[in-house]
Amino acid sequence: MLLEKCQLRTQLLRFGENNDLVAPNRISEEYAVGDSKTARPNLVTFREVFSPILVEENRELLRYFHFDNSSGEYWVIAHALKHPDYICVMDDYFGRNVCSYFNVKLTGTIGILKKMKERNMLTSDDLECIRQVVKNSRFYLSKDLLRELGQIT
Repeated sequence: MLLEKCQLRTQLLRFGENNDLVAPNRISEEYAVGDSKTARPNLVTFREVFSPILVEENRELLRYFHFDNSSGEYWVIAHALKHPDYICVMDDYFGRNVCSYFNVKLTGTIGILKKMKERNMLTSDDLECIRQVVKNSRFYLSKDLLRELGQIT
Protein backbone atom coordinates (compact mmCIF):
# COMPACT_ATOMS: atom_id res chain seq x y z
CA MET A 1 0.00 0.00 0.00
CA LEU A 2 2.72 2.47 0.91
CA LEU A 3 4.59 1.84 -2.29
CA GLU A 4 1.88 1.79 -4.92
CA LYS A 5 -1.12 3.69 -3.62
CA CYS A 6 0.74 6.35 -1.66
CA GLN A 7 3.59 6.77 -4.16
CA LEU A 8 6.29 6.64 -1.45
CA ARG A 9 9.01 5.06 -3.58
CA THR A 10 11.62 7.73 -2.84
CA GLN A 11 10.83 7.80 0.87
CA LEU A 12 10.93 4.00 1.15
CA LEU A 13 14.25 3.90 -0.71
CA ARG A 14 15.63 6.38 1.84
CA PHE A 15 14.13 4.32 4.67
CA GLY A 16 15.82 1.26 3.20
CA GLU A 17 19.23 2.91 3.43
CA ASN A 18 19.19 2.24 7.19
CA ASN A 19 16.82 -0.74 7.23
CA ASP A 20 17.05 -4.08 5.48
CA LEU A 21 13.77 -4.18 3.52
CA VAL A 22 13.19 -7.72 2.28
CA ALA A 23 10.22 -9.53 0.80
CA PRO A 24 9.74 -13.29 0.50
CA ASN A 25 9.03 -14.40 -3.04
CA ARG A 26 5.37 -15.03 -2.14
CA ILE A 27 4.96 -11.35 -1.20
CA SER A 28 6.39 -10.37 -4.58
CA GLU A 29 3.90 -12.71 -6.26
CA GLU A 30 0.98 -11.23 -4.30
CA TYR A 31 2.13 -7.72 -5.09
CA ALA A 32 2.39 -8.56 -8.79
CA VAL A 33 -1.28 -9.57 -8.86
CA GLY A 34 -2.39 -6.30 -7.27
CA ASP A 35 -6.04 -5.67 -6.62
CA SER A 36 -8.90 -4.96 -8.95
CA LYS A 37 -8.94 -1.25 -8.05
CA THR A 38 -5.30 -0.58 -8.90
CA ALA A 39 -3.54 -0.49 -12.23
CA ARG A 40 -0.87 -3.14 -12.74
CA PRO A 41 1.61 -2.80 -9.87
CA ASN A 42 5.08 -1.55 -10.69
CA LEU A 43 7.34 -4.56 -10.09
CA VAL A 44 10.48 -2.64 -11.04
CA THR A 45 9.86 -0.19 -8.22
CA PHE A 46 8.94 -3.01 -5.82
CA ARG A 47 12.25 -4.71 -6.55
CA GLU A 48 14.11 -1.43 -6.07
CA VAL A 49 12.71 -1.06 -2.58
CA PHE A 50 12.54 -4.69 -1.39
CA SER A 51 15.26 -7.29 -1.77
CA PRO A 52 13.79 -10.70 -2.66
CA ILE A 53 14.55 -13.55 -0.29
CA LEU A 54 14.08 -17.29 -0.36
CA VAL A 55 12.46 -18.60 2.79
CA GLU A 56 12.52 -22.16 4.04
CA GLU A 57 9.19 -23.73 4.87
CA ASN A 58 8.51 -23.93 8.61
CA ARG A 59 6.57 -27.11 9.46
CA GLU A 60 5.64 -25.95 12.96
CA LEU A 61 4.21 -22.68 11.66
CA LEU A 62 2.40 -24.37 8.78
CA ARG A 63 -0.22 -25.95 11.04
CA TYR A 64 -1.37 -22.49 12.18
CA PHE A 65 -2.16 -21.76 8.54
CA HIS A 66 -4.17 -24.98 8.10
CA PHE A 67 -1.23 -26.54 6.25
CA ASP A 68 -1.62 -23.97 3.47
CA ASN A 69 1.52 -22.02 2.66
CA SER A 70 -0.06 -19.81 0.01
CA SER A 71 -0.34 -16.65 2.10
CA GLY A 72 2.37 -14.04 2.18
CA GLU A 73 1.93 -13.75 5.94
CA TYR A 74 3.06 -17.34 6.37
CA TRP A 75 6.33 -16.67 4.54
CA VAL A 76 7.00 -13.38 6.33
CA ILE A 77 6.56 -15.02 9.72
CA ALA A 78 8.61 -18.07 8.67
CA HIS A 79 11.50 -15.76 7.78
CA ALA A 80 11.22 -13.86 11.07
CA LEU A 81 11.24 -17.10 13.05
CA LYS A 82 14.51 -18.09 11.40
CA HIS A 83 15.94 -14.54 11.72
CA PRO A 84 14.75 -13.08 15.05
CA ASP A 85 16.50 -9.76 14.38
CA TYR A 86 13.96 -9.01 11.63
CA ILE A 87 10.69 -7.22 12.29
CA CYS A 88 7.57 -8.37 10.47
CA VAL A 89 5.56 -5.61 8.85
CA MET A 90 2.02 -6.87 8.91
CA ASP A 91 -1.45 -5.37 9.17
CA ASP A 92 -3.36 -8.63 8.79
CA TYR A 93 -5.12 -9.39 12.08
CA PHE A 94 -4.63 -13.15 11.91
CA GLY A 95 -0.96 -12.81 10.97
CA ARG A 96 -0.41 -10.35 13.82
CA ASN A 97 -1.91 -12.86 16.25
CA VAL A 98 0.40 -15.60 14.97
CA CYS A 99 3.38 -13.25 15.38
CA SER A 100 2.29 -12.53 18.93
CA TYR A 101 1.94 -16.24 19.69
CA PHE A 102 5.50 -16.90 18.47
CA ASN A 103 6.90 -13.70 20.05
CA VAL A 104 7.98 -12.40 16.66
CA LYS A 105 8.86 -8.70 16.47
CA LEU A 106 6.07 -6.88 14.69
CA THR A 107 4.99 -3.53 13.37
CA GLY A 108 2.40 -2.42 10.85
CA THR A 109 1.90 0.29 8.27
CA ILE A 110 1.28 2.92 10.95
CA GLY A 111 4.48 1.92 12.75
CA ILE A 112 6.49 2.32 9.56
CA LEU A 113 4.90 5.70 8.89
CA LYS A 114 5.74 6.86 12.42
CA LYS A 115 9.37 5.80 11.99
CA MET A 116 9.60 7.51 8.62
CA LYS A 117 8.12 10.73 10.04
CA GLU A 118 10.47 10.61 13.07
CA ARG A 119 13.38 10.41 10.64
CA ASN A 120 12.02 13.32 8.56
CA MET A 121 11.36 11.11 5.56
CA LEU A 122 7.71 12.17 5.26
CA THR A 123 6.33 15.66 4.87
CA SER A 124 2.98 16.90 6.12
CA ASP A 125 1.79 16.76 2.50
CA ASP A 126 2.89 13.11 2.28
CA LEU A 127 0.91 12.30 5.42
CA GLU A 128 -2.19 14.08 4.16
CA CYS A 129 -1.97 12.16 0.89
CA ILE A 130 -1.63 8.90 2.83
CA ARG A 131 -4.69 9.75 4.95
CA GLN A 132 -6.73 10.44 1.80
CA VAL A 133 -5.57 7.24 0.11
CA VAL A 134 -6.49 5.19 3.19
CA LYS A 135 -9.85 6.96 3.48
CA ASN A 136 -10.69 6.31 -0.19
CA SER A 137 -9.36 2.76 -0.52
CA ARG A 138 -10.37 -0.71 0.51
CA PHE A 139 -7.32 -0.83 2.78
CA TYR A 140 -8.77 -1.47 6.23
CA LEU A 141 -7.55 0.24 9.35
CA SER A 142 -9.37 0.00 12.68
CA LYS A 143 -10.67 3.16 14.32
CA ASP A 144 -7.71 3.07 16.70
CA LEU A 145 -5.22 2.84 13.84
CA LEU A 146 -7.00 5.61 11.92
CA ARG A 147 -6.71 7.76 15.05
CA GLU A 148 -2.99 6.93 15.27
CA LEU A 149 -2.54 7.86 11.62
CA GLY A 150 -4.28 11.17 12.29
CA GLN A 151 -1.94 11.88 15.21
CA ILE A 152 1.26 11.57 13.17
CA THR A 153 2.39 15.12 12.55
